[in-house]
Parts: sequence; structure tokens; C-alpha cells
Amino acid sequence: MPIHTVFVANRAEIARRVFRTARRLGMGTVAVASEADRSLPHAREADRTVLLDGPSDASSTYLDGARMIEAAKRAGADAIHPGYGFLAENAAFAEAVAAAGLTWIGPPPSAIRAMGDKAAARRVAAEHGVDVVPGFDGSQDEGELLAAAERVGFPVLLKATAGGGGRGMRRVDTAAELPEALRSAKREALAAFGSDDVILERYVTGPRHLEVQVIADAHGAVLALGERECSIQRRHQKVIEEAPSPMVDAAMRERLQEAAVRVARAVGYVGAGTVEFVADASGAFWFLEMNTRLQVEHPVTELVTGLDLVELQLRVADGEPLPLRQEDVVLRGWAIEARLVAEDPMRDWLPATGAAHRVHVPVEEGIRVDGGFEDGDVVSPYYDAMLAKIIASGPDRATATRRLRRAVEGAWVPGLVTNLPLLRQILADERWSAADLDTAFLARAGLPRPPPVDLRVGVLAAVALGSWERRGGPGPAGFRTFGRARQHDRFRYGAEEVDAWWTPTHGGGLSVEALGETSAVTVLGREGDALELVVDGVRQRWRVLRVAAVAGRASLDDGDLVYVHTGRLESVVELAPRFPAVGAGDDEPGACTAPTPGKVVAVAVTPGDAVTRGQRLVTLEAMKMEHAVLAPHDGVVADVRAEVGQQVAEGELLVRLEAAE
Repeated sequence: MPIHTVFVANRAEIARRVFRTARRLGMGTVAVASEADRSLPHAREADRTVLLDGPSDASSTYLDGARMIEAAKRAGADAIHPGYGFLAENAAFAEAVAAAGLTWIGPPPSAIRAMGDKAAARRVAAEHGVDVVPGFDGSQDEGELLAAAERVGFPVLLKATAGGGGRGMRRVDTAAELPEALRSAKREALAAFGSDDVILERYVTGPRHLEVQVIADAHGAVLALGERECSIQRRHQKVIEEAPSPMVDAAMRERLQEAAVRVARAVGYVGAGTVEFVADASGAFWFLEMNTRLQVEHPVTELVTGLDLVELQLRVADGEPLPLRQEDVVLRGWAIEARLVAEDPMRDWLPATGAAHRVHVPVEEGIRVDGGFEDGDVVSPYYDAMLAKIIASGPDRATATRRLRRAVEGAWVPGLVTNLPLLRQILADERWSAADLDTAFLARAGLPRPPPVDLRVGVLAAVALGSWERRGGPGPAGFRTFGRARQHDRFRYGAEEVDAWWTPTHGGGLSVEALGETSAVTVLGREGDALELVVDGVRQRWRVLRVAAVAGRASLDDGDLVYVHTGRLESVVELAPRFPAVGAGDDEPGACTAPTPGKVVAVAVTPGDAVTRGQRLVTLEAMKMEHAVLAPHDGVVADVRAEVGQQVAEGELLVRLEAAE
């Protein structure tokens, strides 16, 4: 029977992406949402939404296959699209969907199994004449893995056999590093995929990460839709992707596509999938893995081929033959995608949680935004922290780069720490412009760097906004019978305090003295967060937002936060409260606290242990990635509050140290 209503067993951006195409094809849409996701756009936009009561952790919600199928049937759906992540590459789930009488919008379970285990996938590729990276996919014994690593030659890469997205992956440069790297990789793999098996591969020097999009139908057609360059990565996870690849010429593209099609045919593939390769500077390449699902970066392929990959998935699942042949696939122009993520690159990529007061990305010519969050939405600690994908296209790489750079410079997410500064730094780097790419790009470019913050702009914006709000719009401010009063505010930025003196001037302007300079500021108007003003004779448009620093407070006199974005730089300042709270003290000396909400997966110390600066004390798992809590100084462990399996909040005390005598 043809598909009438699609249930997306996923959330946020990818759910909205599938709904968009399904609606265009005249299909009904059903969403599912955990307690933490009930206010997100995907839950509001679907024709029907199944709300899941109870715990919001992934294992109780989007990873519970039986619960997903029951929800789909309860809402009247006749097909399930898994999106990516969660259950997308779970063969047992695909089988259960079919057994329940629903259409599975994905590849056959046999293909998922064949490619879902990296060790088995390597063997399939090799048996069908596709080169694989030299490595070892046998025993899990530490001694045998070490012996294999020494045969292959360091550096090597440990990879979870059941995994993807960089989870359970560790680069190992020496034999001494292997035991701890192996334990860490296995822990992370088990948490993310339910299996701690790993394989070992030689680490290719100067690696380029290339992948080929394939699409196949149930009638024997398998097409390759060009390649993507995904070399800019952090912690083995992609940051920026583009299509086509700057390093691939027509001859190399033909070889890549032929290898990808060969792998897909070998497992009887049907649907959309991606075959991934690693290449060196000479153009030699080796098979890495196959992702049996739609990829996060599929929009760049859509923009250079003119195809809707979700539409092709739906039509293939409906039993239709592909509507094109290989010779019909033509790549035109260039497309680049940047992942906007709530994380702190300067703190080892710690995920950020909390409310996004605004999620603003300017959409101009050549810009597409696939987003999962809107103004006021809350990023929870339970799932991946990607907020949106910003995709730019153009006739060539330079044009697409300029458009993407303008979009990320204009993007603004006050209230959350994001990777926006890093995206701006990458696109401004000369190595990016020269297409000098590999998976070590960030390290070679010295990125991430602390983002530029113009504190003076923050102060000027806060003073201008406060003046506008106090007088309720344009007009004179601070008027007195015997002249205009010179007024004072004090602002904080981190530990720094800044005094600002301001005096109303004729014409409704202000003279503002701060940080050793005096500026003439006139506010012309305000529309939402956009403040039109003239600063020292230059008319500008800044985005300015005032938010209560403490919930329930709403007065500038109470110490609120003021966020400002000028189009290139951003800042946040806090107006120091007129009546500071009494009793606020410094953090307890020796306190080692959780840097992010997460689950304790390992505790390496006990009371009385002597530790040295930088030694691992506790390991947290947050959003499927591991984060180490390290000793800030030499000392002796006085107290251990962390327990394996414990869910902790950001700032919660885990270990307390006493200084060594």
C-alpha cells in the first residue's frame, strides 16, 4: 500500500526536515516528543504528535524501539522514518517495524547488519575489490590489539565496530597510550551503541575525509550522487562539510563513485546511504565504513544535484523505481554546510544546556537553514546539542564561502555558548580559502581561539538600551530644571568591572564615558531586538537583548544581562546590582566540580590518594561523549562525592582536594 502518513522516530532538525518533504508530497506527518522536547518546533509542526511521559533520557524515549512503534500505530501512521542517530541503523528495529505492518523508510535489515559492524564492513569491501585501511579486526584482547598496533605501526586509530559520529574513536600515538585509550573507547562505545567491540586501523597521515552519497531502489538501480568533503572535524565529528570536494577531479570522482556503488551492491542496498573513505594527499583512498541512513550533511548534496534526498527515500520505500539514471546526475555549483552546535570549543567542546533566548540566522540569497530550535527553546542535557545547519550555495566555492561567512557572522544565539566563533574563525582562515584541508585542520590553524569580545560595545549598547527603556522611546532623557545630570552605571564582564558615566545631550543623545574613551550615542529606534543607533557619527544596527540574570527579576537595577551583536562581534555584560546580595563567597578551595550535566562513568580516585596536577579524577558522559575532570593542582583527595552511574548537575561537587604538604 502507498505511504499516507509518516511517523519520524526522531526529533528536532531532522524531524522537521522529513516533515517538509512529506507535506509537499501530500503525506500526513506524526511527531514524537519526550518530556524535554514537548515545546520544540517539530512537536508543534506535525499534524499529530505523540507525547511521551516519564524520563527523558534517550534509552527511555527515542532509543526505545517498541515505544516508537506503539506511538506510530497509535497515531495512525503507516510508515516510519528513523532520521539519523538513535534507531536509524538498528537492524532489529527495522525488522520490528516491518513485523508491525508498517513501511520502513530505510535499507534492508540485512544491509544494516552487514555495514553496521565495522569489522564485517571492512571484509565486505575487501572481498569486492575495494581497498581498506590496513588494520586489525579480530580479538578484543588488549595484548593482541597491542601486538597488532605494533605490526601496523603507530599512530593507529581505535574505532567502535558498531559506532559512528566519532564516538568510541581514539587516536593512539604510542604503545604506552593504548591501554587507557582502549578502556576509554570501549566505555564510550558501550554507552553509545550497546557494544564495546573496537577495530584498529593505521592512522593515515594528512587524512582527507571523503564520502559518496548513494541512492538505490528495489529494482536493481544504484546511483552515486557525487562526493562530499568532511575533513574539518573536532573529536572525530564533522564541523563543516562541502560538496563537491576541492581535491577531487573527474577521474578521482569516477573511481570513488564506482567503489561506493560496488560496496552498496555487495549488500543489496536499497534507500539512501553514504560510503565513507579516507584519502591522502596523493589522491589514494581507502574504504572506511558505510552509513546506512541519511547523513546530517545531506543538504550540500541536494543543493549541487538539485535532488530532494528525502523525497527519493520516500518514493523508494513506496516501491517506486528511481526517476533518473547515473548519466542524469550532474553536479552544479558549490554548497557548504556549517553545524551550529551548543557547545564550548574553549572548554574541550563541553555541551551547553539551557534556554536559547534567540536563535537568529540571517537568511539571504544562497542561504538555507535547517533548524531544530527557535527563540526560547531549551537545550536539554539528554540529546545531541546541534541547534541548526547553516548551508550556503553558489556558483563556485568562493561565492558559497562568502555567503556562509556573512550568515555565520550575522547569526546570534544569546543565552547559550555555541561554536559560532569557531565557525567564523574557520571561514576567515587562509587555509580554508586555499582548500588546504585535512582532519587536523583545527590543530594546524591553531583553532579554536578565544572569541573576540568588544567590551566597550557591550557597555555602549547597555547604556543606550537602558536610556531608551527608561524614557520609553525617543526624546530627552535625564532632564532637570538646572541642567542634565551626569549619571553612572557599573557593568561586569566575568571578573572585570567597568564604570560608565553618561550624560544626556541635546537631541535625545548621550555622551558615554567608558574604558577611557568618550562616545556620542543616539538611539534612532528599536524594532524587536534590533536597535538603530548612531555611534560617533556612524549609523549602525545592533541586536540587543536584556535578560534577567536571575529568574523572576525584570529591572535593569537588579543586575540583568545585556547581550549585544554588531554583525561581526558580540558581547554580554551584566549591570552590577544596586543592592548586591550578601554572603556570596568564592568556590570552596580544592573543589573539583562537574563542568557540564552528565553521568559519572568512571571514578579514578579514593580518599587519601595523592594526585598530581592534570591527573584524571572522574570521567563524565554527556551527550554520548566522555569528558574528564582533572586535578587542578597537586594534592591529596579529601572527599569523593561521585559514584559510577550517578547523574550530576553542572557545578556539582565531585571530588575535594587538599593541598599537598
